[in-house]
Amino acid sequence: MEKTIVKRETGKRLRNLREALGYTQEGMAEVLDVSVTLYKKMEGGSYNISVKTLRKLKGFTSISIDYLMFGEQKAYDDIWMQLQAVDHFTKMKLLFRLIAYFGTESSDCFVGRKQEEEFSGFLDEWVEKYFNV
Repeated sequence: MEKTIVKRETGKRLRNLREALGYTQEGMAEVLDVSVTLYKKMEGGSYNISVKTLRKLKGFTSISIDYLMFGEQKAYDDIWMQLQAVDHFTKMKLLFRLIAYFGTESSDCFVGRKQEEEFSGFLDEWVEKYFNV
């Protein structure tokens, strides 16, 4: 019984991620290179997600596998302490990357992972040029 609940909860998180990305079940199945039927079973909680599919999902979205599978996220305090330990330049760079990745509107969430990577490269070049870092 417990395994069924875990699969169902994982499926809910998978569905929430897909919806945040703006994909249909068919589109997400294509991205993950699985059949639509299999994807629907994973999202519905009747089938476990394979390690291969998890790797594809991680590569495509950079989502935490711990979060997807177990609902575990880093505690706010842990993240805050890590952030406090870095210099202001790194904080600024992180902020720009977050804006590029998530956008300024909640509907932009997870849109354009490739754009975030391109922007990050541009930001690195810009900072080196103007700040001589």
